[in-house]
Amino acid sequence: YFSFIYATISLKLSFGKRGYLMVTLLAKLFIRDHENVTDSGVRQAYGMLCGIVGICFNLILFTTKALAGFFSHSIAITADAFNNLSDAASSIITLVGWSMEKAGQKPDSDHPFGHGRIEYISGLLVSILIVLMGFELVKSSVSKIFHPEVPDYSPVIIGILIFSILVKCYMALYNRSIGSR
Repeated sequence: YFSFIYATISLKLSFGKRGYLMVTLLAKLFIRDHENVTDSGVRQAYGMLCGIVGICFNLILFTTKALAGFFSHSIAITADAFNNLSDAASSIITLVGWSMEKAGQKPDSDHPFGHGRIEYISGLLVSILIVLMGFELVKSSVSKIFHPEVPDYSPVIIGILIFSILVKCYMALYNRSIGSR
């Protein structure tokens, strides 16, 4: 079943050997000399583009799922919304890593451990935030056990969840297409 969905989405989003329409359109708009993928500057620009696209999509998913979780009284949907927020934070870390000019430089006498240490510090901060969100979700879940509310799964909530599945499938295809270049 999933292979059928994957084939349908990839068929609708792709056109010939050029890859996916949005990938090619964004690359043409934002990456100078986008077809020269052997150039390290072009590859860095593709990495930046993937990071920005990931941030935008995950923030959209966070907003829609947080609203759906709030209105449906569902801890699971709310938790998934915060998962998207942590994905956006991971994309920000990736973007910072790609944009740091000195991150790719080798260690020297002034910087014996290298130049790109901000990625590790950012990763630590994101992991601390994820743990704190996890504790809050556990606390909310325990509270819901003692004071249950019936979740409301209206057609709008179901539509938001289907939309989020399609967006995540598209993001996987998008990143796969970029990675194959």
